Amino acid sequence: MHISVRGQGPSLVMLHGWSMHSGVWSDLAEALASKYTLYLVDLPGHGQSGWETGEFDIESLVLQLGSRLPQTAYWLGWSLGGLISLAYSERFPERVNKLILLATTPCFVKKKDWQSAIQDDVLHEFSDKLAHHQEDTLQRFLMLQARGAAKSRETIKALARQLVIQRPPHSEALRDSLSLLINLDLRLTLSKLECPIKLILGERDSLVPQTMGANARALNAALEVVLIEGAGHAPFISHPIECEQAVMTFFESENQDD
Repeated sequence: MHISVRGQGPSLVMLHGWSMHSGVWSDLAEALASKYTLYLVDLPGHGQSGWETGEFDIESLVLQLGSRLPQTAYWLGWSLGGLISLAYSERFPERVNKLILLATTPCFVKKKDWQSAIQDDVLHEFSDKLAHHQEDTLQRFLMLQARGAAKSRETIKALARQLVIQRPPHSEALRDSLSLLINLDLRLTLSKLECPIKLILGERDSLVPQTMGANARALNAALEVVLIEGAGHAPFISHPIECEQAVMTFFESENQDD
């Protein structure tokens, strides 16, 4: 697994979302690197990371991350990266100082008792089409992430540029990581975590509805929620200043207490 390390200061692990790679953080990482030592992870089969079958088994993945990352760190996970960060926090609670979930939900698929999510047939359709139409499927996912949000065209272009910077994600890695989005339900995990947690949501996110904030706080009353107006599923691209401020104020509040 490829992990790029840069910056200076307390350790901060950053996990990207489905189909992307750590380069997607470029602007936010540049802003954070003056105060934090960043561990920019390329998940298996993405970016510069190689692929071996089974690497997206969640237990194996969490253990692999645990063997490569600092003993203690702040964590910031976007979308799929946030879901994996939750699983990591459950397995290694003593190693996560603070956790930011960016456009993330503990359960991406709607259930009878969890309506702040998307219909499972949306993700299953992506899964079905990956094998034969990978490029088209990825483009559709880019459009879904920005649909209805302010600066949607600019966001799609920025994400598309990142897709072509690195080699295409491995098809099996895409399939297996999408399976995590479909099948993982970490609501119980979120309810039990004791580390400080901040949820940053986009007001117009078509994948993680803003109503998820209230439902997440019902699971964990200590959780802090920030809603970025006009943002979609990639607020760190469409609204970089607001997103950076939300991240920095959360992490720096603990620094001041130390």
